[in-house]
Amino acid sequence: MPHLRPDLADLPAYQRPPEPSAGLRLHMNELPTDWPETAREALLARLQTLPFNVYPERQGELTERLRQRLGAPAGGLLLGPSSGALLDLVALAGLASGDTVAIPDPGFSLYPLLARRHGGRVRLVPQGTGFPLEPWFQALDCRQLWLTLPNNPTGAWLSPAELEPLLEAAAARPNPPLVVLDEAYAEFAPATHRLAVDRYPNLVLLRTFSKALASAAWRLGYLVGAPALIGRLAALQLPYSIPSASLEALDVALDFAPAFESAVRALPERRDRFATALTTHRAAPSAGNFLHVTPNPSPLLEPVGIKVRCLPGADAARVSLGTEADTARVAAALGAVLPDPAPRPRRRLLVLDIDGVLIDADRSFLEAVARALAELRPALPWSDASYRAFKRAGGFNNDFRLAAGALALAEVHGDVDLQGLVEAATGRGFPELEARLQALEPVAQVVVQKHYADTIRLERPLASLTQLQAPGWELAVLTGRPPEELVLAWQVLDYSLPAVCDAAPHLRKPEPAGLLQLADAFRAEEIVFVGDTVDDARCLRAAAVLRPEVSWRFGAVGPDRTRFAALEDLQCETLLQLLQELP
Repeated sequence: MPHLRPDLADLPAYQRPPEPSAGLRLHMNELPTDWPETAREALLARLQTLPFNVYPERQGELTERLRQRLGAPAGGLLLGPSSGALLDLVALAGLASGDTVAIPDPGFSLYPLLARRHGGRVRLVPQGTGFPLEPWFQALDCRQLWLTLPNNPTGAWLSPAELEPLLEAAAARPNPPLVVLDEAYAEFAPATHRLAVDRYPNLVLLRTFSKALASAAWRLGYLVGAPALIGRLAALQLPYSIPSASLEALDVALDFAPAFESAVRALPERRDRFATALTTHRAAPSAGNFLHVTPNPSPLLEPVGIKVRCLPGADAARVSLGTEADTARVAAALGAVLPDPAPRPRRRLLVLDIDGVLIDADRSFLEAVARALAELRPALPWSDASYRAFKRAGGFNNDFRLAAGALALAEVHGDVDLQGLVEAATGRGFPELEARLQALEPVAQVVVQKHYADTIRLERPLASLTQLQAPGWELAVLTGRPPEELVLAWQVLDYSLPAVCDAAPHLRKPEPAGLLQLADAFRAEEIVFVGDTVDDARCLRAAAVLRPEVSWRFGAVGPDRTRFAALEDLQCETLLQLLQELP
């Protein structure tokens, strides 16, 4: 065909596996249960009145809804017609003829097709049934790295801590490769890699709703990444590329998110029971909604109407997990007995603020801000009472923002005691000064942190790691400290925890993005956030509105707790007392 690219002449088309004439379809990695009837009825009611003659108009609206749920910055999320289509967009935007893409081997069968159709060359990274990192370090000279965690078809997975060295090495290169982290099966894994996105501008997270919301029929996925990168990809997306019906389906599915969660969360426990029950076959460790089974069980399953995905070149098959009854049927066909379900523990996450909760930093920051203001505005009257008035007012959880706020007010009102002005603005803040406040923040940060380097000696830890671990909850931190001050906090504490800090405006409390990212990263079902300011409380309450399928509770500690705590909150003088009240 002289009118077509010669390098595509031998590219085979994607072949859909043949459908079973009857029986179980366990070859397509779908969620085994369909939409709840109430959700289906709600969508059908919308479709009854959906105008078919009008172009889809709701992509921006639903992108914003999803962005807020995931705690992404403005412009940091792109909704698309399937995760495969979005990966195709990444290849289109990032690959020139001859550029190399590293993909796992074995891996998703669509990857080579997507790379080659944009002129890219594929480098296979051998993985076996695990996910060894060593071969990926040898592929850092590639233009793009496509990592699937959990991997398809093996289910192999790496924790965020295990993956971190590779991400650091990629970002440190003079010309960092784009790392595409395909999390199509993230909902079935012990954790997600959500927290890596804000820390690595050369990384994008790719996900689908095919499994998480049982919505394979609607062909929807999304990318999360740095706004500058996502903006370039969005500019290449064809207009009106998501049908109106699919957008309505997503809106309804998000409304009914709690109803989908039970089926998703039950599957990993069923998967693990099935894997351990096998006697004549072996299942590789999996964090997906499927198992890599050897030897190939298809000769035993197909005669009884069970279709699985046979893997070319290997005496193995990928077996997707069905319902409890379906899985028992597969086990029986393989000469095994599926054990009864075990009680599933809830994923419980304790999120902790640092200053006033984990560390007594009161005197340290009071002194640092006082010294900074004395240097930047020597005639300004300032006291501990002025500092605490800002903290109670809300919006000044970050101390160099607080110092900038004092400077901005002084420019308007002169060198007067600011305490009364700030207390009068409690709950309202100073929106009229926001532009000036932001302009003053950089110099305030430099001077506050200069003095903080000395006043940090006044800080002391309020809880040991052993005390935090005693209740048995998973642990994380959400702090108003910037990254460089977070490092100093770990030195004071002599331990560290997974953390979200004030590294960007969307992560600044009372914005809920940090809590929402932690909820996603830990796959948490129940979250208690312990804080000591009104901004902490507002952050928790905003997160609860955006993710109602999670059980949220605020833990108020410190001497000011009665000013911002609600009746349903946990309230204690100290964190150690609050730990005693956790179930």
